[in-house]
Amino acid sequence: MPDKGTIKWQNGVTIGSLDQYAIVKEEQTIFEYLKTAFIKLYEIENKLNELYMQMAENYTDEIINKVTKYQEKLEKSGFYEIESKIKKVASGLGITAMGLDTKLTNLSGGQRAKVILAKLLLQTPEVIVLDEPTNFLDKEHIEWLSDYLITFEGAFIIVSHDFEFLEKVTTCICDIEFNKIKKYKGKYSSFLKQKETQREEYIKEYESQQKEIKKLEDYIAKNKVRASTAKMAKSREKKLEKMEVIEKPSFTSKPHFRFSNLETTAQVILEVKDLEVRLLLLTLTKNEI
Repeated sequence: MPDKGTIKWQNGVTIGSLDQYAIVKEEQTIFEYLKTAFIKLYEIENKLNELYMQMAENYTDEIINKVTKYQEKLEKSGFYEIESKIKKVASGLGITAMGLDTKLTNLSGGQRAKVILAKLLLQTPEVIVLDEPTNFLDKEHIEWLSDYLITFEGAFIIVSHDFEFLEKVTTCICDIEFNKIKKYKGKYSSFLKQKETQREEYIKEYESQQKEIKKLEDYIAKNKVRASTAKMAKSREKKLEKMEVIEKPSFTSKPHFRFSNLETTAQVILEVKDLEVRLLLLTLTKNEI
């Protein structure tokens, strides 16, 4: 949950997020669970079957129109290719090897995360939010996910430490640093170059302004008490007051860690005499346990 602030989305946009801790029906098989990504289409199929039953007794134009409408919607949504879609995504993420008839209760945490990700991709929302999606994926499955996202028609937001993955799929990087967020266009490598260039430019601007401020302050201090130059000193004082001061860079120094090494000493650490080691065995009967 957010600490504070608001989250706003465009009205009508469908959003899907990767929830690795989603509550699932443990007795469902992987295939049954993945089919729930198309639950709305299955509901339409049920309505269609009900209409077919009604047509046997009451063949009207109204029923025919509804049948046609539902049938077109199912065909347009690729309802009759659902099984092949599931198998394609399951294979791409390495889920097929688990066995699609395996029950969710028998999966490990990593395996379950893969299955949840697969369902999210099958739902094809307009915006996908992914938090560390490559955590439980092998290299070949990361490649498949990368290719999937590159051709995805919607938008996606990713939080990840996998720099190679980010380099392949991203077109924009949002960098959060020192309580500020800044957006950079381009891939991850482009972001790094842009950020370094902007840092260097910022430092130069800051140092240049500091020199100007020092020059103005020195002039004011020397000339404000002189009658002949007091007016000019006052003018520079106003200029200094109106100046938009650039904040001191907080990123100028890179963190550096140094751990001192302790050489192994040759001196005796512990010396004992007449040491006895006793082992106590405790036996419990069945009733005592």
